[in-house]
Amino acid sequence: MSDINKNLLYNNLHFDLLLRLYKSSSYDFSSLESIYELFTAIACEGLDIDRASYWRIEGEQLVCIDLYDRTQNAHFKNDVLNSNELPVYFSALKEGIAIVADHVLTNKYTQELKENYLIPLGITDMLDIPIRENGKLVGVFCCEHRDDPRKWSETDLGFARSLCDILVIKIHRFKCHQLEKVLIENERKLSLITDNSNDGFLVVENRFVSYISPSYCKLLGFTQEEVYQMEMGDIFNYFHKDDAQRVRELIYSNLLKRVKYFSYEFRFKGKNGKYHWREDSASVMYDENGSYTKYIVVSRDISALKKADEKVKRLYSLSKRLNEKLLDFTHIISHNIRSNTSNMSMIIDLIDASTDEKEKAEYFELLKISNNKLSETIFHLNETIKIRMENESDKVKINVKSFVENALISMNGVIKNEKVSIDIAIPDDLEITTIPSYFDSIILNLLTNAIKYKSPKRSPKIAIKAEKISNKLQLTFTDNGIGIDLAKNKNKIFGMYKTFHNNPDATGLGLFMTKNHIEVLGGTIGVESEVDIGTTFKIQLG
Repeated sequence: MSDINKNLLYNNLHFDLLLRLYKSSSYDFSSLESIYELFTAIACEGLDIDRASYWRIEGEQLVCIDLYDRTQNAHFKNDVLNSNELPVYFSALKEGIAIVADHVLTNKYTQELKENYLIPLGITDMLDIPIRENGKLVGVFCCEHRDDPRKWSETDLGFARSLCDILVIKIHRFKCHQLEKVLIENERKLSLITDNSNDGFLVVENRFVSYISPSYCKLLGFTQEEVYQMEMGDIFNYFHKDDAQRVRELIYSNLLKRVKYFSYEFRFKGKNGKYHWREDSASVMYDENGSYTKYIVVSRDISALKKADEKVKRLYSLSKRLNEKLLDFTHIISHNIRSNTSNMSMIIDLIDASTDEKEKAEYFELLKISNNKLSETIFHLNETIKIRMENESDKVKINVKSFVENALISMNGVIKNEKVSIDIAIPDDLEITTIPSYFDSIILNLLTNAIKYKSPKRSPKIAIKAEKISNKLQLTFTDNGIGIDLAKNKNKIFGMYKTFHNNPDATGLGLFMTKNHIEVLGGTIGVESEVDIGTTFKIQLG
């Protein structure tokens, strides 16, 4: 069972037990002993422990009035502890300290009991609540756990304190024999408990709210009178519009199925108009006809938890985007640097093949230019790393024509070797604000693609055109290569690792990265092609 489900189960059990104790008509107390025996037994049930006991202070002694041992299903009494042997423990009780001991043998308040009480009985954990009547310390309620180590929760402490508050009320009622007076005091005590709790309490009977804790009213901003005038259906009017129908259906579905315990989360609008997240745990009582008689809600504010959850989701999203960016960056390095090194290898081959010293000198100059272009490419890639994820990109203004011409320089060896004719129609003053490494990759990918898939029947020609239309850059690459069969491949052209020809050098990454970069820059790309005629890529960038 998960911690959340376990906590929900214990919350419902605790509330049910306290509610049963609160209803005085549920029990017929014939003596004070019957009250003690009932409360110690319920403490064992609610906290799932072996032993619970009630001790009274009589002079300098603690006298056991009742001790219930669940393993033996028996009650014991009359054990005595002397205060002079337990000065630290008694001092804590007098100061009103609830002793929460997860490790009794080392806890400073309980280790005095180690030799004569804890070790012989095998007690490992204790939760002791001081009992006061009219402000005076009169005893202590002890909850003892054995064998397996246990860490007392806030829920355990709240239940034990509430149990002790109600115990005091019951003792007072029995002694005074004034049933009406004690019922009023009982309600007052319960209100004090709920008003000092971070949780809210609500009871619906016959479709109307019959009880709401002051703490809940304070949180919601409504008075008790305003809430008491509401029907159950009216409450949904204060739910967030995205939650109301979902929660309404869940509640009525569970009521129809006679489900006793269930929970749900929603946003509730207080009287001030502000929404806050709540988690309601419902405990429902039904009559013999299956109709609910009481709809009891323990409600807690989970706004802080939701805020923390949203932060976790944002961090996860950021981490995911960073991983995607890292993968994208890896592809850029592989593809862009390969284009530059391939060009340099081509020039080196031309130098080796040439016997003319003048021609070799010209090739060497091309090699130096290509090397400079490689350095520039690496610089742009380094700049890409610095791109802030929240802003998606850090863009700079570039001259489109100069940038395209520089890209051609980085491929001059390939262009010369393949005897490619390139026509550029770009205005000298045309500028765009973009990420240089991405724009460079787009141009290199489209140029490489056009050369790689040239037609064996004719000399390769590439036309590059750019213009501004409606404040957007329209960039067109047209080639006279072998073309693409769009009827078969239109939906796969920009897919990762998709190839359409038998070219052994094809990787299926170029067009995939091109489309990815264009979309990051807020643009679009389209393609027109005819087999054995050529291909045109049309790009629009903002």
